[in-house]
Amino acid sequence: MKKLIFIISVFFLFSACSKLEDLNVNTKDFTVVSGASLYNGAALQLINELSSTNVSVNNTNTWMQHLANTTYPEESQYDMTGRNGNGNHLNTMYRLVLVNLKDAARVLKTEPLAGTLQAQRNNQLAIVEIMSVLAWSNIVECWGDMPYSQAFDIKYPSPVYDDGLTIYKDLISRLNTAIGIMTPTVGGFASGDNINGGSAAGTVKWIKFAHALKLRMGLMLADKDNAYAKTIVEAAAPNVFVAGDKVVMNYSTGVPNQNQQYLDFVSSGREDYVVTSNLINAMQPTTPADDILTLTVADPRLPFYATTKGGIYVGGRQGQSNGYSDFSHVNPINTAANREWIIMDYVETEFLLAEAVERGFNVGGTAEAHYNNAIRASILYWGGTTAQADAYMAQPSVAYSTAVGNWKQKIGVQAWLAYYLRGYVAWNSWRRLDYPRLKPSPEYRQGINKVPVRLSYPVSEQTLNNANYTAASAKIGGDNALTRLFWDMATY
Repeated sequence: MKKLIFIISVFFLFSACSKLEDLNVNTKDFTVVSGASLYNGAALQLINELSSTNVSVNNTNTWMQHLANTTYPEESQYDMTGRNGNGNHLNTMYRLVLVNLKDAARVLKTEPLAGTLQAQRNNQLAIVEIMSVLAWSNIVECWGDMPYSQAFDIKYPSPVYDDGLTIYKDLISRLNTAIGIMTPTVGGFASGDNINGGSAAGTVKWIKFAHALKLRMGLMLADKDNAYAKTIVEAAAPNVFVAGDKVVMNYSTGVPNQNQQYLDFVSSGREDYVVTSNLINAMQPTTPADDILTLTVADPRLPFYATTKGGIYVGGRQGQSNGYSDFSHVNPINTAANREWIIMDYVETEFLLAEAVERGFNVGGTAEAHYNNAIRASILYWGGTTAQADAYMAQPSVAYSTAVGNWKQKIGVQAWLAYYLRGYVAWNSWRRLDYPRLKPSPEYRQGINKVPVRLSYPVSEQTLNNANYTAASAKIGGDNALTRLFWDMATY
């Protein structure tokens, strides 16, 4: 009898323990996460990061002098440590974007097809890879040498920094592989793709986008390795966007899929930015004439970029504090919760093709024709008319044959005007072409007396990966915002 009581007691003891342990289990947690879900979350995080205007995340819109700060001008004066914007950006790109994209590919490779065609699964894997290349290219374009081959490997808690040029060329190879496994007559993610959708038409857009990204990356290397760049650009050019094409993040009015600029400008309740006088002066006739662009006919995009104050456009002072109520603001059409954000489009590829022609690459057409196509398409996208575009482009300071300067200046100025609120794209174009000649903040900080040409490595790298950080810093010529990266060969 005693034995029976003992056995029953032990049974109830273990049963009670089991029930207590069950209390620690969150029954609402996902036990399995699909590859599609991982991809969708990472893609949203990536585009939010690239489109953000938050001073703690992305300051390229102020560096490119499209926006000026109000109360907190420190980041527009090139302070990268106060709010750790460079560290926050890197942390997000590695931890929330690239790790999840890597996991998405891993899960997709193990998920049963369950009615999904193998060609469709290949398309899904290719889409994940294209977004991974986009994320990695941004990292290399910001910092240069970075942990890559040993990144995300638990065996390497202190990963080495790989050579930036080697990484960049490997990314282009990865892009070629992704393009090669895609089937344009089959869809991709049946749900959860807020960029191009899951249909076969969406796959065609992904393929065009991959080629357009390849075109951009090839031209980024044109001054460093012209022969290699020529091969990449000429292979990509026939397959890029045509008129009307664009790849965008399609946002909605519902949380959490709202436009990042809606979150920064509207729902946050903050009044951190006004439009700069640099941009406004370059888009309308001014007296005295602006030293970036002199116009007799106003740029028809200006009403879509900025609001007026008292019926006129009043730009804030770049790199200084400004009273929010005193200056023109970003037009509210750009801060709607469901406003799309351009990842890449026909406008950008036409500017890139104009550049490629001037570099002597065989991409078809003339530089002037591509340049005109880009400006006209930009004006039409923003809401201008064909007549307005023609009148604007007929001005001697805009027409390709008469505009001031060399081809880099002509293309660089117009690309700068077109890439409004696309800070990283504008920053890349400006660093590669060296135009327009942007003046630094008169109140610069930390000895950075010119517009930054790279992000400094985050403090976390100095403390957690010091030996590799030190070696990498020495190799690139110093961890400084004015140290030019491997592809940036300008000397001014």
